[in-house]
Amino acid sequence: MSNPVSISAFSDIADLGVDQIKEIIARVGRDDFALALKAASEPLKERVRSSVTEEEWQAMTSYMEFLGPIRLSDVEFVQLQIVRKFRGAASDDQFV
Repeated sequence: MSNPVSISAFSDIADLGVDQIKEIIARVGRDDFALALKAASEPLKERVRSSVTEEEWQAMTSYMEFLGPIRLSDVEFVQLQIVRKFRGAASDDQFV
């Protein structure tokens, strides 16, 4: 890993490099990341889409569809957990 991933808001992911986005997905898990994307902006979704393989993107979008309607508060909770995990360089490897 070159630079530690650091974000202060979920939307900051749109400003990260491909390798950093892939690192977040790998450390959080594709399903939790897909859940967090349900309430993400279209530009953020497009940034993620351009950073992963077509197969990975299809898996994430299929999972989002499978989940169906989710309360916004539940999605925001997962987004917050991701932000907490990657806030600053001293984040641990345990996703809560």
